[in-house]
Amino acid sequence: MTVPDPAASEALVVLFAQLAVVLALATGLGALARRGGAPPVVGELLTGVVLGPSILGLVAPGVYAALFPEDATTLLLGVSSVCLVVLMTVVGFETDLSVARARPGQTLLVAAGSVVVPFALGGALAFVAPDAVLANPDARLPFVLFVATAMSISAIPVVARILLDMGLLDAPFGQLAVAVALVNDTLGWLLLAVVAGIATGSGDALASLPGTLLALAGVLVVALTVGRWFAARLGSVADSVALPTVVALALGAGAATQALGVEAVLGAFLVGAIARDRSTLAPETREALESVTLAMLAPVFFAVAGLRVDLGALADPTVALVGLVAFAVAVVGKVVGTVGAARLAGIDRRESLALGAALNARGAMEIVVATVGLRLGVLNEAAYAIVVCIAIGTSVMTPPLVRYVYGVSDTDTGPVGDSTV
Repeated sequence: MTVPDPAASEALVVLFAQLAVVLALATGLGALARRGGAPPVVGELLTGVVLGPSILGLVAPGVYAALFPEDATTLLLGVSSVCLVVLMTVVGFETDLSVARARPGQTLLVAAGSVVVPFALGGALAFVAPDAVLANPDARLPFVLFVATAMSISAIPVVARILLDMGLLDAPFGQLAVAVALVNDTLGWLLLAVVAGIATGSGDALASLPGTLLALAGVLVVALTVGRWFAARLGSVADSVALPTVVALALGAGAATQALGVEAVLGAFLVGAIARDRSTLAPETREALESVTLAMLAPVFFAVAGLRVDLGALADPTVALVGLVAFAVAVVGKVVGTVGAARLAGIDRRESLALGAALNARGAMEIVVATVGLRLGVLNEAAYAIVVCIAIGTSVMTPPLVRYVYGVSDTDTGPVGDSTV
């Protein structure tokens, strides 16, 4: 008989305690955020801040050290990574490609403006940013690309939920907003894949670009050929088989894309999007997986992401100033880029402004980009804290801003922000 390893048993005890505390507090703070009109992701991120070095580490350092010992966080990070892969599969389920096909001209033009302008402004800011927010001052290009990508991303679930609560989701404007957010997010994940590949390349960052693009092209070709064929065949079997198969495929695709250096989130996202497009799962089965993911797995990921935020980094005046400028650039870049492109596409002034306000929400999507950047060593703790603050701030300001621009009062709609991401 094998004798149980005491160290392994102790690590499991710590892991179970961590998950219990994190999930309970994330659920409570997420509910409070929802009641305040903000997306629950705001409360879930604050869970990590409360339990992390910024608050619990200062108020009760002994409790913090016992709950999150430095030598016993690997398992928690592993669980968080699995939660992220399943979450990205669910985000893929939100990707209704038929919406983007309905008005292709306006959709592509507005999406291009909503990505290109904030990408350019974010990259320019990162290019002149002080060394205090760089993980490696000698490798500025990956930092510039990561910041630019984080600035250009939007959160399609937040956009969809806001429009649903305003009664606009089925209107032509609502469908256009969701389609633009869909294309925006898809471009964002492709950009993240390329940028992550450059960041992990050895030697000159640009020298790894051809290999990254080749790997990305290979992933897309396989997904759009073999993946679509298999997803259609899988749709003919019972959901009791199809559902675990889709999750297994997402984990496998995540492993494959991670091995290729283009990030696991892209592989999982593609599996979810293709499963939605090929009707692999019945709507009620898809909704059941989404409910479990948004209620349990997503809060764990976002809380763990928040654990890595050290607000003490913002006490540095230089870092605080960079954070304020970055927030302004993020908002202005997204709104100006979206509104300008919408006006060029022939959309009236009010709807153009509403599109800009809606797409300003970064939500969970920016947190994913920041998490990848921190893991790869492209972002340091200060830059990570800044990006997380931008994600929280833009998510909180979006619902009232859309209401104001579109002339809808709080009493005319239900609670905005029920979407976890």
